[in-house]
Order: sequence, then structure tokens, then C-alpha cells
Amino acid sequence: MKLESSNSYPGSDVGSGGSPVFGVGFSGGEAQTEDENWCIIPRVPCLMPEPAEVAAAGPISISDIATFRPQPPTAAMQPNQWMIVGLDTNFYANASTHVVDGTLFGGTAQVRFTPVGYNWDYGDGTTADLGNAGTTWAKYKIAEFDATPTSHIYDQPGEYTITLAVTYAAEFRVAGSSWQDVVGTLTIVAPPLTATAGHATTVLVDQDCNANPTGIGC
Repeated sequence: MKLESSNSYPGSDVGSGGSPVFGVGFSGGEAQTEDENWCIIPRVPCLMPEPAEVAAAGPISISDIATFRPQPPTAAMQPNQWMIVGLDTNFYANASTHVVDGTLFGGTAQVRFTPVGYNWDYGDGTTADLGNAGTTWAKYKIAEFDATPTSHIYDQPGEYTITLAVTYAAEFRVAGSSWQDVVGTLTIVAPPLTATAGHATTVLVDQDCNANPTGIGC
């Protein structure tokens, strides 16, 4: 079967009946080499970049990987949506290292995002820049209201909006090469938390709270 070039899709393959041929790629009547891949339609053959070519292109900055977006972080707190004035409220971030697939330099690439910083705005005029994501009291194996590396104490009752911003460092690789650092960092803001701080009141209970945690006053 004779193959002819298509005027509307340069580099694509068209059969004698005018239908595109998608099985095998040809350029100028010669078969594609194994190093070539098809770009998306229009079907134009493109070359995968070699790792050495990528390195020669110079440092890659965070703006060069703008199409790769990390998973958005979330903020969490204990107790959930309320605080006791004068006691520690435990805050922690849900963010982890993960890989995002995409295209870079015209070829398949991966970017690995790693959280490296956590900025908390507690809504009471205080902030904290931390290198620790934190976790739950249960995972720390400590009692409720114990201090943690990410906890915060509110001095006044009221409604507070708590905001978390997570900073990610990035690495990239193409064609299965080794990971290379990306210059710069990317900061993503998590959805805010809204919580109420109040004073604790001691009450009499009608049962042993250890035996029945759901009893009145527990």
C-alpha cells in the first residue's frame, strides 16, 4: 500500500483511501527509529530528550514545571473545631511526598514534591514557621491537651480562623533518569479551619467516664 503525506497533518500517515494510518509511523517514506515517539494529534513525530540534553539546558526553576501541580494539603486540629482557653490545641498538616506525571521538554517527565515547611496562622495574631507536619495525640501516644511540636495555646475565648500554608521543594526526571533538583519552592495554602475557643467548666458526672466515656458530663 502506498503511503502519502497529509497536507492537513504534516508528518502523519495517510493510506491511499485518505484514511489515517495509526499503526506505524513513517517520515519521508522511512520507518521511525526506536528513539522517536508520536506527539499528540496532529500526529507529528517528536524526539524524547536525552538526560544529557536536559542537563545542558541549565538549571530548571519552579516556573518551568508550572504545569505540574502538587496535591493540595489539608489542615487538621484536635479537638475538632473547638479549643479550651489555656490548654494546648493540637494542629497538624496532611501533606506528604508524592510524584506527579506530566510532560517536560516535549517528553514524558515526573516531578517529585516534598513538603519542607509549614506556616501556621492561628488567627489570634500569632504565627509559626515549622519544619514538622505534626500528627495526632494518639500517634504521639500522649494524652489529650498535652503539648506537641505543632500545638498552640489560645489565651482568649472567641471565634478563630486558622490558616496553613505548606511549602514544597521539587525534583524532576525525564526518560527514567536520576532525580535532579528544581530551583525554588512552591507554597500551597490549605482550606482554612474555623474554630471556637472557650473556657472549660468542671461538672459532676453520674458515671465513671473510663467505664462509660459517653456518660453525662464525660
